[in-house]
Amino acid sequence: MKVYMIGIGGIGMSGVAGILKESGFEVYGSEKVNLYPPSSEVLKKLNIPIYKPDPENIRKIKPDAVIVGNITKKDDKEVSVSKELGIPLYSFPSFLSKFIFKDKKVLVCAGTHGKTTVTSLLSYTLETLNLDPTYLVGGVLKHSGLNFRKGDGIFSVIEGDEYPASFFDKEAKFLYYHSFSLILTSLEYDHADIYPDISSLKEVFKKLINLVPEEGVIVYNYDDKNLREVINSSRPKAKLISYGKDPKANFVLLESKTLFENLCFINSVLADTPFKKALKFSLSISGEYNALNALSVLALLYGLNILNDKWIKAFKTFPGIKRRQEIIYVDNKLVIIDDFAHHPTAVKETLRELKKAIKPEKTVIVFEPRTNSSKRKVFQEDYVESLSLANVVYIKIPPGLENIPEEERIDIKYVIQALKKEGLKVFLWEKKLKCNAVSGKKILILFMSSAYFEELETLKKNLKC
Repeated sequence: MKVYMIGIGGIGMSGVAGILKESGFEVYGSEKVNLYPPSSEVLKKLNIPIYKPDPENIRKIKPDAVIVGNITKKDDKEVSVSKELGIPLYSFPSFLSKFIFKDKKVLVCAGTHGKTTVTSLLSYTLETLNLDPTYLVGGVLKHSGLNFRKGDGIFSVIEGDEYPASFFDKEAKFLYYHSFSLILTSLEYDHADIYPDISSLKEVFKKLINLVPEEGVIVYNYDDKNLREVINSSRPKAKLISYGKDPKANFVLLESKTLFENLCFINSVLADTPFKKALKFSLSISGEYNALNALSVLALLYGLNILNDKWIKAFKTFPGIKRRQEIIYVDNKLVIIDDFAHHPTAVKETLRELKKAIKPEKTVIVFEPRTNSSKRKVFQEDYVESLSLANVVYIKIPPGLENIPEEERIDIKYVIQALKKEGLKVFLWEKKLKCNAVSGKKILILFMSSAYFEELETLKKNLKC
């Protein structure tokens, strides 16, 4: 079966392309923008023909199906010719549901924060348990250099989000996967371009919860009041397992201490669980919030009755994900980290935990409010609070900011002035750091954006002041 993918360069689409190719599909794709890591690295390994968008691509290749990325617009010329030729159009969630997941038990990891880390850790652990999973992650796993795996085991793991599947299909993506089991990490207001308020967001999570079958498991963060409310106001059929710091949870985090030693993170975790009190384990990723992410994975493995001692090794050796607290450069005086965080809560928690572990003399953030929600005024004050945890802040003006209505648009000048009032040094990002920003005994430089910073490729050269 020939499949043509419009917008193949997105991180999700690139992973879908890999799963399809390894499943025996003949895969082609188009992308109108330049490819950047990590998607570019994944697609290069797959050796899939990628074209610039052109209706003639569809006419020549004559695909049996066209998968349309969710940033593609309804007036796209490749979409138009596909309709003209009578070629079926799919969103990638609907295609996966119909052709890949039909005989699998799908484990969906969802929530405002942490879903990529949870999906990756769960996937890696199932591999370590020799369960041969299929998975699709919104980031590239360091141990494989890929964001997908095609396995023959019964379980498929996927990062599920509530964004619409495509321009012609407004159903939330995660509803397509017919979850056998579910991890819910958190629920905060997000996707302000799609959901008018938190209530509308809660409704779609209720739909997701109610789809999980009686024989499945729903793991949720008990500390999150929005999730508790959604669980209590839904009609879940599946077994419920909670985790969190609250003693009322089934899996309780008692302690998380992260050290930065030998140029890597060591997170020592202590937790009460239904199968062992004061359980100790080590985690290769930093912070209390990642200890909670790990606890959610442990809870699901326990709920599915597939837990064995190999999970301990998996958690300790988990190599992590690119662009999630990824260490780009480190020596005795300087640590440079690239991170995906963009929601103000994620920015604050990531910054707080990294400072706690690394103990820098000075913290520098290069931040880009790039997502549709980040570009809006709704989070403006929250960003001031989150970014004020640094000493020096660079703000990159994101592409397309001018397309947001002025009354809804984040006011970058206001954010800069508000941070300066807090005593921070603040600059607009001009693709390089000022020399005084990297001078000192121990400096943490943190790049934060939902997109890859091209400047990271040459940053080491620019640091030689």
